Amino acid sequence: MAPALEVEEGAQTPAVIKLVPVIDVEEDARRVFHILKTGGVAIIPSSVGYGVVATDPAALQKVFVTKRRKPHKKHAMIGSYALHQELHVLPPREAGMVKLLTVDLSLPLGVVAPFRPDHPIIQKLGEDMLSRSSVDGTLAMLVNGGPFQDELSRLAAEAGLPLMGSSANLTGKGTKSLVEDIEPEIRNAADIVIDYGRRQYSYPRPSSTMYDFKYNKLLRFGACYDSIRDVLNRFYHINLPDDPGRDVLFSGHLGELANQY
Repeated sequence: MAPALEVEEGAQTPAVIKLVPVIDVEEDARRVFHILKTGGVAIIPSSVGYGVVATDPAALQKVFVTKRRKPHKKHAMIGSYALHQELHVLPPREAGMVKLLTVDLSLPLGVVAPFRPDHPIIQKLGEDMLSRSSVDGTLAMLVNGGPFQDELSRLAAEAGLPLMGSSANLTGKGTKSLVEDIEPEIRNAADIVIDYGRRQYSYPRPSSTMYDFKYNKLLRFGACYDSIRDVLNRFYHINLPDDPGRDVLFSGHLGELANQY
């Protein structure tokens, strides 16, 4: 993020100059991608909180260890609607649900769905990393996570690299909406941190609502859940439960399968 100069109107000579921060999503994404493709780790903003990402298997393992992540916990793919269409395999009804939520209504969503194992990006993961990133033939992908995530995902996809990661926090400590709340161990593990301030969807829950489109069931309460719940009920007659709140269910995970993501 580079400062821009702004001169106050009517200022006496010498002019009063203020530094105005300017966010350049494309340039920031290029800087991050350069580090990722050379084996680095990055902390990046999404609309639902800060994530820690990598493309190199050794860097992903570093993330896994630093987060103190248990062996059954999986990496997710940091993606976009375009990448979801390339990698995930869904029947027309379920494909329409994803489009309605993430494109037509612009809601962030963790999409869990069967994937194309022969796709070059999946092949680039390798057997070991794929086993650490998939459950029961499904792959989780954060879709519509915001402009920065979309641009970084585009760069990675064009290079044929899998952009993988998880929330930037120690396991079990909750997704962070501010960089300064990220634990020092996680920040120190990153080669670059992109700080865009407080993330948009931090209340009542950060992190993404996660839905399993293979079995049509909710896996995790997360950001924009009430809107997602209403849409699925209104247009698809799918009844989802009330979010019990973070005090009752801090992680938001529902069931054994959800706990793996």
